[in-house]
Amino acid sequence: MEDAHALLTKVYEAYNRRDFDAFSAFLTPDVDWPNQIQEGRLVGLDALAAYWAANDKVIRVDSAPVSFAELPDGRVAVDVNQIVRNLAGQIWSDSCVRHVFSLRDGKVSRMDVEFLEKGR
Repeated sequence: MEDAHALLTKVYEAYNRRDFDAFSAFLTPDVDWPNQIQEGRLVGLDALAAYWAANDKVIRVDSAPVSFAELPDGRVAVDVNQIVRNLAGQIWSDSCVRHVFSLRDGKVSRMDVEFLEKGR
């Protein structure tokens, strides 16, 4: 769990810096990621890079990990305070979500999102 915690902390740090090169270094080439704008899934680094670039034109998302827990199936759940702002800095949403990560060979291979009630 220590290795997963360290890895995912680096993932969030790169994400919040908007450093896609650093962020993608922690992902498998065939990463499976949720498309939270249009629903569905994104598969592969190229799809995720295009999604990231499109989102950065309209919103800023900051994700602050609150807790990490290893699940019985080996995945890692991270409860996150997620703040979404428009480009002018106005808050669109401030919510608690759970990111559930699958890891393979020391990298993130999949991420899923579960919505939580605020204050959890």
